[in-house]
Amino acid sequence: MTDNPEGGRPSDDRRQANPEDQVAPNTPIRRGDDDLRVRAAIRNELAIDAPTATQEIRAVAKREAAHKVIALEHVYLAFDEPVLNDVSFDALEGETIAVAGESGTGKSTILKLLLRLLVPDKGQVYIDGEEITKLNFADALKVRQKMGMVFQGAALFDSMTVFENVAYPLREHTKLNDDEIEARVREKLDFVDLDPDKILEQLPSDLSGGMRKRVGIARGMANNPKIMLYDEPTSGLDPLTTATITHLIIKLQKELGVTSVVVTHDIRSAFRMSTKIAVLNEKKICFFGTPEEMAASDDRYLRDFLGGY
Repeated sequence: MTDNPEGGRPSDDRRQANPEDQVAPNTPIRRGDDDLRVRAAIRNELAIDAPTATQEIRAVAKREAAHKVIALEHVYLAFDEPVLNDVSFDALEGETIAVAGESGTGKSTILKLLLRLLVPDKGQVYIDGEEITKLNFADALKVRQKMGMVFQGAALFDSMTVFENVAYPLREHTKLNDDEIEARVREKLDFVDLDPDKILEQLPSDLSGGMRKRVGIARGMANNPKIMLYDEPTSGLDPLTTATITHLIIKLQKELGVTSVVVTHDIRSAFRMSTKIAVLNEKKICFFGTPEEMAASDDRYLRDFLGGY
């Protein structure tokens, strides 16, 4: 407290320094120009950053919420020599993952691990959320029913008709009656753009290479699997037939929401059909990302790999 030089009421230096404290409790406070500018700047900054931050949070949440239908986690496998060394990747529901790489890098081995025809020396393999490496034979067989397999060269039974080939997994693994089996076979052949009335009774030897591949796809999807595995589905086919098979794999994803893993040397088809590409090199996955990310990569090996095509 100090005395007023004019002899008036004593003044409080602290109260003079905070004139806002002198107003009545319900009286609006007028902020200074500096205070208003600071608050306006903060509001503008939040307005700019909030949408970006919100989008990133939503993208992460969407990714975490999506169901991993397939996952390999730190998988190691060796025979006489190492084949796979710390391999990890996953496929979300409805994704198509292309596995590419040079010959002998272990691409087809990954399919055998997913089918549990092989068990890794170390690491985990998940199918539809279930870890499968320690399952007994009966439980592993149940897991395989969720998957359809399309082999290189179609691998049809030469002595069986087209109908018998496509119906085979239905007779082995379902309780459908004959009429239901025929209806399912016709449905799948129609899906792969083959006329059931024309080819049901034909043998594989009567078909072109592209038609055999399509019958192989029809057989693979006969049991309505949620996962499709393909081993070199376009190998040995002409460009037009390759485009047809690529279109069918895309069709399965878009219309039926099937999750697929495609082992392929055909990088052009891989770019067209896949949501992600895994590139194997030196027993490891050296790249895992979208076709656009792969095309834009400055990695020397990827540039050389793409340059070979």
